[in-house]
Amino acid sequence: MSIFGEFKINNNQLVAIETGAEIPLNREFALDAWRMATFVWVINALRATRKMRGREPRARISFFPKKPRSYYAIWPVCQLADVKIVDDPAEADLHFYFEDREFLTAPRQAPSNKPSLNIGCFDIRKSVVARAFEEVFGYGLTIEPTTFVGIAVEKSEANGKHDGRLIECPIAAPKQGHVYQQVIENTFDGIEHVDIRTPIVGGKTTPYVFLKRRTKERRFTNDNHRVDLAPIDAMLSAEEQEKITAFAKTMRLDFGGLDVLRNRNDGRIYIVDANKTDMGPPSAMRAQDKLTAMRGLAKAFAEMVDEKLKAE
Repeated sequence: MSIFGEFKINNNQLVAIETGAEIPLNREFALDAWRMATFVWVINALRATRKMRGREPRARISFFPKKPRSYYAIWPVCQLADVKIVDDPAEADLHFYFEDREFLTAPRQAPSNKPSLNIGCFDIRKSVVARAFEEVFGYGLTIEPTTFVGIAVEKSEANGKHDGRLIECPIAAPKQGHVYQQVIENTFDGIEHVDIRTPIVGGKTTPYVFLKRRTKERRFTNDNHRVDLAPIDAMLSAEEQEKITAFAKTMRLDFGGLDVLRNRNDGRIYIVDANKTDMGPPSAMRAQDKLTAMRGLAKAFAEMVDEKLKAE
């Protein structure tokens, strides 16, 4: 059974057709779906108010090869930034490469020579992220599983799998399509694991980050028991923000989200994932924080769009 052509139901799991990501169909999913629907309603209400006031869009944008649905972060950002999503690329002032795939052999061709976002971000496999991170930061997290001695993380190269697990090394041979990395002790208190989800807009960091909190048992999943909105300056130093921006430039990521972990043992940060089709805002976040976060992203997005069009 397919849903909107993008998901299918299989053994009480909602499975994303493109990525293979699995979401359990349980009470938590129903609650998340309700939160998401409520937030989309709020955004639609704000958009309707702006239309009634006769506000013209600052720009028109087309997405290729497909349009984002309302559960992707770029959708509310466009609505709040007064950027109209159009179907016909010929009507667009700029284009956005949008596809839930972690790897292409080469960038897709843009519909026209208008400015295109994320066009060069066509390989976000975990190994590529790890190499770019080490290149920018000067230290890495990848290990050789056949010679490393101790506990390591094994996870799929693919985007959105959330299948990381701890293994004992050395092992006889690595699994095909998997990467092996150090275990990052990303807890503030030794108990609760915290991912610092760092939005990227215009290839740069933004004023806020999302603190995605998980229990030890669910540290490698996308199941957050709480998500807090925090000022980026409270979580990441100016130097760290500069390096994150350099990393985004290396990945050619104009808009998306990074998973940043701070290692409690050495104090360093590690970028473990880059997502160019970021979903959001996180459902476990408070409603007011969601709106604050998306307005902040929308402001940065509007500024980027203005700069792109001015340079035309």
